[in-house]
Amino acid sequence: MQQPFKQALLSTHPDTEQALLNDIRGADVTERQQRLNVYRNNVIVSLMEALGDIFPVCKQVVGEAFFNAMARQYIERHPPTSPVLSGYGDQFSEFVRDFFPAQSLPYLPYLCDLEYRLLQLTHTAEVPTLSLSCAQQRLSQVQNPEALALHLSPQCKLLRVPFAVGSLYLAHQTDTPNLSQLNIAQTEYLLLAKASLYGRMYLISAAEFDFLKALQDEPNLSQALPDHEAFDLGQTLAKLMTWQVLHAIEES
Repeated sequence: MQQPFKQALLSTHPDTEQALLNDIRGADVTERQQRLNVYRNNVIVSLMEALGDIFPVCKQVVGEAFFNAMARQYIERHPPTSPVLSGYGDQFSEFVRDFFPAQSLPYLPYLCDLEYRLLQLTHTAEVPTLSLSCAQQRLSQVQNPEALALHLSPQCKLLRVPFAVGSLYLAHQTDTPNLSQLNIAQTEYLLLAKASLYGRMYLISAAEFDFLKALQDEPNLSQALPDHEAFDLGQTLAKLMTWQVLHAIEES
């Protein structure tokens, strides 16, 4: 009975719930239907609240009514397959991309993808990284700068996004988001990492993105330096050490 019960709870199609209605106690079909609807509504509301917790900025941007309508359809099409809801919503960004009422907000799927990635980072096991003081000490001990190798934490993720969803996300980390200067159509480069038990997002420049991308492929500093006039190595290293995203600093 478990599988039909699950199907009936998350779908209003008559064929999926008829067998279950026959097993529900009640004076008549109307009463049994009412009892099923109450339980179904409680489950769906709980799942909508879970999605709201997973995608809080998306919910703030579109409003509670719009988000709940979108979430309800997602739940019906993509019911959870595990009782652990921290991983639920893995298809939400793709669903939002095809959700017709959201077509006027082309940046929304990218925002949802960012929020989901950050949540998954939060739930991953901690990977040791160098503290600011330790990283500074390691750099001061380097004898041959050309042989310097910088190893980013394996948890680091680099994203190039065609919309300013990083800035939008950061703006909504305050009680009164200020969006007056936000150009949502601007391409942004993001570094995602885990720090202090949470998934974190950092805005970086295009030159820094190329540099970090190269470091992930080849940790040797001299080979990773980008051909960008605006690239500031000292400033970039200071950011990486402050953000504590370096796993190791050594001479190759």
